[in-house]
Amino acid sequence: MKTKNLAWTIALGLVVLFTSCKKEKNDPVQLDSKVSQFNSDANYYKSESDQVDNDINNSLSEIPAFGRVSSAASILSSPLCGVTIDSSQIANKILYYNFDGVTPCFSPSRTRSGQIKVELTGGNSWSDAGSELTLTYINFKVTRLSNNKSIMFNGVKTLKNINGNDWLGFFASNATLKYQARALNLAVVFDNNQSATWNGARITEWSFVQSSTNPNIPYSHIVFTSRGDTTLNGQSNVDSWGVNRFGDAFTTHYNSPLNSNTYCGLWRFTSGELVHNVNANNFTLTLGVDPGGNPTPYTCAYGYKVSWFVNGNSNELVLSY
Repeated sequence: MKTKNLAWTIALGLVVLFTSCKKEKNDPVQLDSKVSQFNSDANYYKSESDQVDNDINNSLSEIPAFGRVSSAASILSSPLCGVTIDSSQIANKILYYNFDGVTPCFSPSRTRSGQIKVELTGGNSWSDAGSELTLTYINFKVTRLSNNKSIMFNGVKTLKNINGNDWLGFFASNATLKYQARALNLAVVFDNNQSATWNGARITEWSFVQSSTNPNIPYSHIVFTSRGDTTLNGQSNVDSWGVNRFGDAFTTHYNSPLNSNTYCGLWRFTSGELVHNVNANNFTLTLGVDPGGNPTPYTCAYGYKVSWFVNGNSNELVLSY
C-alpha cells in the first residue's frame, strides 16, 4: 500500500467496528430483528462505499489530475480487483470504472459488477486542497460469495479534499488529511429486491502523532477522527439519514466524534458516541468502554455499549470489538 493512500485505507476501519463485534455469552438481551437488519445493512453500505473510495483513490494516485495518460489510451491497466478503467474521456477529466462481475475479490470474498463514473469536478488535481470528485454509481452491485447476499447502488456521491495531500507536513505532524463525503438520495437495492434510500454527510480526518507527545502510547501513530457533518430537523452532527428496507425513516448522528488510532487498532475505537434513530426509537452506541460498559481506564478499549429505550423498557448490551 502506498503511503499516500494510507488515509483511505484507514477509513475502512470504521466498518469493522460493527462487522467484527460479537455478542457476549450468556447475555439474554436481544436487539429487535428489524434494528439488527438495519445495522447490518448500514455496515454493508458503509463498508462497500468506503472500499470504493479506497480503490478509486489508489488508482488515481497513478493518474494525478487524470493527466499522465493520453486521451487515446482508451483502456487502462488497473491495480484493482476485477476492474478495467475506460479513459476515452480523460481529456474531460472523466474515467469509467467497469467491474467484471466474476473475479473473486477478498476481505470478504465477493464479486463486483456494474460501472462507476469518476469525474474531477473541482480543482486541477485530486491532491489539491478544495478539489472534488463526483462518483456516479451505475448498477454497481456487490455480491458476497459466502452467502450470496448482495447490495446494488445507483446515484451520485461527492468527495472533497479539504486540506490537500501534504504528506511531508503530515508526517512532520504539521498538517492533517481531511475529507468531506456527500451522498443524496442514493438508491440501494438488496438481494431480495427490498430497497432503501441513503443520504450521507461526513467528515473524516487523520493526523500523525509523534511518540514523544503521548506518554500512554510509546510509538508514533496515526489518529483517526470521524464526525457527522450536517443538521437535520434541528439535530446537528448528522452522519446519515433516509428510509430503510422496511420503509422506516432513520437518522444517525454523533453525540461526540469517533476516535481511534493505529496503536490500538483502527477499528478499536477509544472514544465517541453515535445514535441510530430508527422508527422514532434511539439506539445509542458508546465507544471505548471496559467489559462493564464504563469508559476504559486504559489506552486500548475492550469494546462498546449499545443502549436503547423502547416501549417503556430500557436495555443495554456491551459488545467487544
